[in-house]
Amino acid sequence: MERNAIKSIPVGGFRAMVLSLALAGFAPAGHAVDLSGWKLPQVPVPADNPQSAAKIALGHQLSFDPRLSKNDAMSCAGCHLPAAGGGGPTARAFGQGGELGRWAPTWDNSGYYTSQFWDGRAVSLEEQTGALPGHMGPITSPGEMGEDINNVVAKLNAIPAYRKQFNQVFGADATPENVAKAIAAFERTLVSGNAPFQRYVKGDKKALSPAAKRGFEVFRGKGLCITCHTPPLLTDNGFHNIGTPQVGPLKEDLGRYAVSKDEADKGKFKTPSLYNSASLAFFMHDGSFSTLRQVVEHYNRGGDPSVANQDPLIMPLKLSEQEQEDLIAFLQSLTDESLNRIQRPALP
Repeated sequence: MERNAIKSIPVGGFRAMVLSLALAGFAPAGHAVDLSGWKLPQVPVPADNPQSAAKIALGHQLSFDPRLSKNDAMSCAGCHLPAAGGGGPTARAFGQGGELGRWAPTWDNSGYYTSQFWDGRAVSLEEQTGALPGHMGPITSPGEMGEDINNVVAKLNAIPAYRKQFNQVFGADATPENVAKAIAAFERTLVSGNAPFQRYVKGDKKALSPAAKRGFEVFRGKGLCITCHTPPLLTDNGFHNIGTPQVGPLKEDLGRYAVSKDEADKGKFKTPSLYNSASLAFFMHDGSFSTLRQVVEHYNRGGDPSVANQDPLIMPLKLSEQEQEDLIAFLQSLTDESLNRIQRPALP
């Protein structure tokens, strides 16, 4: 359906249409739900980068090692803090050049995404590291960790224990490709498989509180959350303009448009999975919200219609106070606490 045609539909009729589409294939709210489609699957693993315990351990170390940065003081985990849900501990990330324009999204469950970064400019975890030639990412981005990948490799190969580990895992010294593969292997282990909601869908009916169960009904019904946060990953892997206020050092952030150059993509950002969202310190691409309550209220009032190109799916929801509280309880049930307790490993 063309966007202009969508805009011509009366709000009430559009709401009914969206709700019917959202629930297509799912039991209506208040009825028994087939939960099999909500179970998190295995994370896809590329054929050229199979998982192994030694590779994951190496990637864990690299992800917490500040020597991968230009000033030897910044690590991947500094912006993807486990105790902050794997996301940024500040509203906008800080790098070699000071405050950046976007909040650092969580690395939890990133192995499920079909694209990486808020604008989707990388198509794999290996690419998003910034270690691969031709792909700018946190390690090599001048505003972030800011190191030349050849310097990173030289540093690692100058450390006997690291050099030994790379040879044990890859049969060769550290290379840009192997650095990327090791970090990606670790990131693919960050899955919210033991969240209360996941235990619930696997058969533990006591895993959810009554409020969380009611919130699940709101999530897949009146709240319309399911239109973009689709099961089982709770993301459609798409891009949407949800009317988020632009805050921080950037006067304007065009989002997906910077990659696609499609005018319709201005202000669109990737739909994140909602797993472990209750542990995050901030929300939205620019860290403009700091609580789940603020996020729910934003959607409940229909975003901000004054924002150019806001998705017509974002409309006033008219959720009651109780429904909002229940929805937050459901979102809290998506937290796997084990991911919040990941520690910095011993570094060579």
